[in-house]
Amino acid sequence: MKKVIAIVLALVVVIGLVACATVAGNDETTTLADETTTAADVTVAATFVEAFKAEAAKEDATANTIATALSTNEVVAFMPMVQDMEEGYLAGFDADITGFASCTAFMPMIGTIPFVSYVFELAEDADADAFVTTLKDNANLRWNICTAAEEMLVETVGNFVFFIMAPLSFEQEPVGDELEGEVEGGDIGGMEGELDGPAAFDPDAETVADETVAEDTTAEETTVA
Repeated sequence: MKKVIAIVLALVVVIGLVACATVAGNDETTTLADETTTAADVTVAATFVEAFKAEAAKEDATANTIATALSTNEVVAFMPMVQDMEEGYLAGFDADITGFASCTAFMPMIGTIPFVSYVFELAEDADADAFVTTLKDNANLRWNICTAAEEMLVETVGNFVFFIMAPLSFEQEPVGDELEGEVEGGDIGGMEGELDGPAAFDPDAETVADETVAEDTTAEETTVA
């Protein structure tokens, strides 16, 4: 009887240990999945906003030093250009932007990339909230004729204002495998169905057509003669 009780107790202990291990494993998996999801949800604009906060908090920060630091961020997927700007026309806005002491732009050298950002430095007595409202009211996500930004963010630190319009991510979908099998009988440039006409050029058919034309011409010349 004692042996039976001992065996039962041993089984209970083993089952309890297995259950605890399983729960612990599930908790760890959930935590890792949540961390991965959170990292993936961070957009390009949000990444630069956080970088801006860190740079603007530095004692010797200026609009130019902040924009220059942002241009070296590891997220950048293009050849950057940093340039001081004056009041008036700024790419990305439908109206002239004024009311700032200094401004430095950080943007791609290639104009077709939907990314533009500015670091504004306002005067000490400037109304930062009113300036931010002006930026938002006049911003145009489709300022670029070829493409459009997906997100706009504005952040203020002291008398610095950071404005950015950017795609959610710089990652591009692979195109090699997607094009396989779509040339014959597929969709090309918005055209459905099988290819017809000049797009379906057949050298053998062209040769046969040339010979037929030549025979017809010879027959016509013989008839006229």
